[in-house]
Amino acid sequence: MGSRGTALSPPTTGGRLAGPFLAEEQLLYSRRAEPRQAKGIRMDCSRSGLNRRKTLLLGGSAVAAVASGWPVAALAQASTLRAAITGYTVIDTLDPGKATLIPEFYVIEGLYNALMKFDAKMNPVPDLAESVKASDDGALEFRLRQGVQFHDGGDLTSDDVKFTIERLLDENFDSPHKSKVSAVDRIETPDPLTVRLVTKQPFAPLLTFLANAGTGTQILSRKSVAAAGDDFGKKPVGTGAYMLKDWQPGERVTVAAFENYFGGKPQISTIDMPLIAEESSGVTALLAGQIDLTSTAPLADIPKLQQNPSIALLKQPGMNCRFISLNHRRPPFDDPSFRRACSLAFDRNAMVSAILFGEGMPSAGLIPPSLEYAYRGATHPLTTYNAERARAELAKSKYKPGQEGVVLSLGQTWWKRIAEVFVAQVNQTLGTKLTVEVTEANRVFQRLQVADYQACAWGWGWGWTGLIDADQYTYEILHTKGWRNFEGYSNPKLDGMLEQARRELDKPKRGAIYKEAETAMLEDMPILPCFCSNIHTLMTKRVRGFEQLPFSNWGDQFANLTIG
Repeated sequence: MGSRGTALSPPTTGGRLAGPFLAEEQLLYSRRAEPRQAKGIRMDCSRSGLNRRKTLLLGGSAVAAVASGWPVAALAQASTLRAAITGYTVIDTLDPGKATLIPEFYVIEGLYNALMKFDAKMNPVPDLAESVKASDDGALEFRLRQGVQFHDGGDLTSDDVKFTIERLLDENFDSPHKSKVSAVDRIETPDPLTVRLVTKQPFAPLLTFLANAGTGTQILSRKSVAAAGDDFGKKPVGTGAYMLKDWQPGERVTVAAFENYFGGKPQISTIDMPLIAEESSGVTALLAGQIDLTSTAPLADIPKLQQNPSIALLKQPGMNCRFISLNHRRPPFDDPSFRRACSLAFDRNAMVSAILFGEGMPSAGLIPPSLEYAYRGATHPLTTYNAERARAELAKSKYKPGQEGVVLSLGQTWWKRIAEVFVAQVNQTLGTKLTVEVTEANRVFQRLQVADYQACAWGWGWGWTGLIDADQYTYEILHTKGWRNFEGYSNPKLDGMLEQARRELDKPKRGAIYKEAETAMLEDMPILPCFCSNIHTLMTKRVRGFEQLPFSNWGDQFANLTIG
């Protein structure tokens, strides 16, 4: 399910504007392909079964899988690890600089490496870099590992790093990931294994954005990109533990172990990744022994799956946040007292139970719990249901019981359930007359951009595009100039705090600023935080070595896996 949220890069990264939609916006109990756009937004609605709950099949057969929409070809087995990407049928490119879809990055993570990677606590640690040193001016100096080879036999050098970053910055290349490296002013390569990224001013999120996730900053070979030209996205060459073996559009991607991988040749020779359109079909195939690993499961089925002794279920609080977006330019949410009254009038724990089947936690801010250094906690008096205090806040407002308002929902999805739970509780507590308006997802995004709304069930997360830094959850939403600030919120004091956090290179000090900023934010209640959902990976007990990180990692784990 939408436990693995999505969010596209900001409009300022080039012509490929894409809205911050989540995977859940098309299905309540399954995921969908990422929305993307060139000169408009194209939604991939290829998965079927909208708002449909499937009954788990504790046995299974090829017939059941085919009936659920899984291609017959996916049942053909080879001596490989069968790692199904469920909830998707589309992969357009394997070029990190152009990729925007979740399943694209699932594969990219295994084909490439970045300068950095994440540890279990979401700290960036060296990967292709052997070491990294930060200067007081914010410049980052990397010492590269010696002897790293690309899949075509070429050696990794600092020039390849320089080429990769400059390619992302190139206006003509039009990468959706340009903003992640836009702080870089120049790139110095004093020797083949040293690269120095000099920034215009200190920019703390840069190191995070250079990690192997949905960041687009995976390191490429200058020579290989030049040789492939426009076909590089179909003929990828990286330094990863696996290299592309076969790609059948709409069906599967198969990768083979790279013998000269700098981390040592992987123990599994081939990994077959069929694309299975529905989460429930992936679970059925796993329980029937037709696949070994699946990238998610319907939330409603998690309790039963946890009790199944034949499988291992990994989960973590996800890199996501769900909230009610409020338009400060229009009544009734232009009034801080009315906003606080609404926040006090609904029970976030009830949302977690009714919508997530308990697979999540309430939120008292925008920063997810996995970013421990900046996370201020799950509760706050103003985000805790309190009917008496809610009515007292309403009494301070210029709006009274009976006040009307409309909350937008992105189609007949779990967003509708979020809006419905919110509206029902607020109306019951405050005597308001809020209603839910169900609108097509692209239309909702268009309306938010031009402030043509009062409230909207909204949010994003794990951030297939590397929504992995506290700056993305705060500056982009709460700063006066934040590109996701559809609410029209402006607080000069908060702006200053968020700008300071961007410049602070000491992580504990930076985290303290974010905690203070979110506490200050809650007094204004510019948005109404709701919850953070869990992410999941399922596998048979014969698979060993997969480490579930708070973001939806996948291909980065293949080098560590064994089967047997």
